[in-house]
Amino acid sequence: MKRTPNNLIVIVLVAILLVLPARIFFEHFSPNSGYLGLIYFGEKFKDSALPEVKAIAPVASSPLGYDGQFYAQLALRPALVDPALARALDNPVYRARRIGLPFLAFCLGLGNPAWILHIYALLNFCFWLTLLVALLRFVGCQRYRDLLLAFSLLWSTGTLTSVARALTDFPATVLGVLAVLTNSHWIMAAMLLGATGLIKETSVLSFAAAPWGQRSQGLHFKRLVITTAILLLPIASWVIYVHVRLDSGSVGEENFAFPFFGITHKLYGSLYGLATEGASASLSRQATYLFEVLCPASLVVQAIYLTAKPRFGSPAWRFGIGFVMLLALLGEGTWVEQYAYCRILLPLTFSFNLLIHEHESGRRFAAWYLLGNGGMCWLALGGLL
Repeated sequence: MKRTPNNLIVIVLVAILLVLPARIFFEHFSPNSGYLGLIYFGEKFKDSALPEVKAIAPVASSPLGYDGQFYAQLALRPALVDPALARALDNPVYRARRIGLPFLAFCLGLGNPAWILHIYALLNFCFWLTLLVALLRFVGCQRYRDLLLAFSLLWSTGTLTSVARALTDFPATVLGVLAVLTNSHWIMAAMLLGATGLIKETSVLSFAAAPWGQRSQGLHFKRLVITTAILLLPIASWVIYVHVRLDSGSVGEENFAFPFFGITHKLYGSLYGLATEGASASLSRQATYLFEVLCPASLVVQAIYLTAKPRFGSPAWRFGIGFVMLLALLGEGTWVEQYAYCRILLPLTFSFNLLIHEHESGRRFAAWYLLGNGGMCWLALGGLL
């Protein structure tokens, strides 16, 4: 007999789910600068920042800041016609390809720089709530595994990093999940996936999740053409525009390496650090070393699951399988800290959890869930403790 949570337990657990984003929301508020602290402006880029940022933004959060500072400035100049924008971005071509979230903030901000920056800073919270509502609507809370699915998606290190630092990774992944959940509405699903490519260009790896045709009928030529156009025309047109407007430069090739070299080096280095320095380090430092082993190991488990159990007919599987290849090709630079590689591979994490939720049961579900998510809770633990 399947155990189902009662309504009170569901309400309590949903309230618990809200704890971490609420904590991030309130901790980053300042009476002087509002929620702009979420963007993490860096001292290094203070002089080259756009004039509006210098006038509105808070004192630099750290020496370097974080990636959100560049996308926030892109939201102020989404047409890419102002030479000052190229000077404000650390890597103009690389950043400008991810126009989706900045352009949304620009439109919602109605041309007011302060509004645009604040809206950009808070958009991740809107996507977090959107995913919560979508899970309640399409998955429900009828079983304990439904609640575990919500925790694995909404409290993942990659999710919370994106929310806490106003990044593009989580919003792109949420739109992809919405496409998977609404897959029967094929035009809507294709549009959602196409939008993910504009938010983050690596999302093209999840385009295979589009509903190409009915199982019983196979590929339908008209649907194939329309779906391909919806997916590829927006991102292809924008990338061409970016390269016309901005000088060519590095576009992120240094983030890649020979297959499995990066992940192997990461696991070896983390294990070596845990063995040689962990014993003499503080408790918090020991935990950091431990999770720098557990987290990439969990991602490897997720990749093994998708590889070992191919489900070509499942949009959830097709959504994540391309990111198994990305995991294999990521270079050493992206494996430095969990905050980077967890959010880069967020579609893999989401795909894995959607699949085990649907296809595994009993002890197999418990084993896969623990192995695949055991290392993905570092920020959640830090937030709760």
